[in-house]
Amino acid sequence: MARSQTPPWQPLKISCTRDETTGVWTARSRYYDGQSHRHDIKRSGRTAGGATLSVKTAIRRFEQEADQLSKKEQEPVEAPALTVRGLAETWLESRRPAPLKYDAATQAGTTPTEGLRVQTWESYAKNLRRHVLPVLGDLQVAGLTTPACERAILSLYDKETGTGYRTAAMARQVLQQVMDYAVRQGHRPDNPVRSVSRVPQPRATPKSMSTCTVKAVHDAVRPRQLEPGVGGPKPSSRLADIVILLAATGMRIGEALAIRWEDVDVTSTPITVTVSGTLVEKAGAFFRQGFAKSARGKRTFQLTDDWICEMVLRRHANQQETSTNAVFATRNGTFVRPSNFRDDLRRALGAAGITEKITPHAFRRTVATGISDHFTEKASSLQLGHSSPETTRKYYIERATLVPDYSSGLTHMAPAERD
Repeated sequence: MARSQTPPWQPLKISCTRDETTGVWTARSRYYDGQSHRHDIKRSGRTAGGATLSVKTAIRRFEQEADQLSKKEQEPVEAPALTVRGLAETWLESRRPAPLKYDAATQAGTTPTEGLRVQTWESYAKNLRRHVLPVLGDLQVAGLTTPACERAILSLYDKETGTGYRTAAMARQVLQQVMDYAVRQGHRPDNPVRSVSRVPQPRATPKSMSTCTVKAVHDAVRPRQLEPGVGGPKPSSRLADIVILLAATGMRIGEALAIRWEDVDVTSTPITVTVSGTLVEKAGAFFRQGFAKSARGKRTFQLTDDWICEMVLRRHANQQETSTNAVFATRNGTFVRPSNFRDDLRRALGAAGITEKITPHAFRRTVATGISDHFTEKASSLQLGHSSPETTRKYYIERATLVPDYSSGLTHMAPAERD
């Protein structure tokens, strides 16, 4: 029968010996710790009893130290407090778009998923790192309050000048998404940004171009013949043709420049042009995105006016084969950058003495206003590819200030004739 092991922290047989020279007693023994490891121990004293007591006291002290160490190891380690900066960076990483698949020949860039778009993610990251985190980044997520969020967001907006609205509005939107993420991850039970006051929005005053201005723009971008003895590339109708397409459809400039010949059907009656993508030019990247800006952005235009049909047919007849198959290709066959178009338009207008600020969006506002006047606001919304007529009405349709003559319905309001 096996002998049972001595309980832990109990000394085995203690033997004492006396040094005849010094008269000091030494007690020796062995014991097992809590892990069943055996240890030798010896202690000295003036008497045999004192040496024995020292052995027992030492073993008891070892047991207490082992218990304290065990309890300390079992205590949960308190994680460092999570800051808004740490949470925001984690959220940004979780929303990072999938890597872009880019074809250099066709300049086509697509993501393998329908997640957040590259340009949207970059806008979020820029706003967070420039405006939100410098103010709130070092605060703890658990202690973030609505007043702190409101002060940080509204400080980006200047009420007197009405500037900074877009920056403040995006800061509120992005911070709300970050704190929604905190709630989903269990870092806090509520979102303090949801109770923050809305940023005061400046009143939108859409302005369309007059008929005289439109004619002046067309004349300004019309290609000129080179003067005798003047060098340089042969005049091109590309700038004028892009302006014609903008004036006829109200497309976004990125949509217009992204049109390929496979998006144009010159054999149908009427000729049709389909918006199937847009150009992205941001943070050094430039590529054709294979889908429109919004869900309603993909749309097909029917071209019935002679001036737009003549332009399309002329370019189709003179088209040259390129890797991008762009309707408005550069001399190298690539897509025209929107920034380059804006520069060319600005130079042409300046050379013609036109001082009015005219951008590609001026054509969208003019098209929206014209369609709204002749048809409905919903028709304008469909033309521009907006998800809601409210957006078109608020930002693109110029409000008429001249009230129509309704006096025929007010004859009964005239004062009574006097005798």
